[in-house]
Amino acid sequence: MFNEFKNGSKVIVNGIGLKSGKYYKNVPAIVVERDPYFLDYLVRFKNGTEDWFSPKYLRKPYSRKKKGYKKNEN
Repeated sequence: MFNEFKNGSKVIVNGIGLKSGKYYKNVPAIVVERDPYFLDYLVRFKNGTEDWFSPKYLRKPYSRKKKGYKKNEN
């Protein structure tokens, strides 16, 4: 399967964590690993905490969505 975010890459988190249930908005983090079954990502924040996120809540730094373009969500 295609892995959009590689291990060790920097990402920006905009969404709710699956483990803590806390909402994160524009928080930088580093990808630790990807769950092969659920296709979620474990990310580590600057303060050392870790949480799982769906890929729709992650984006690469300095990237924007194009206007009028809708990503196909499963």
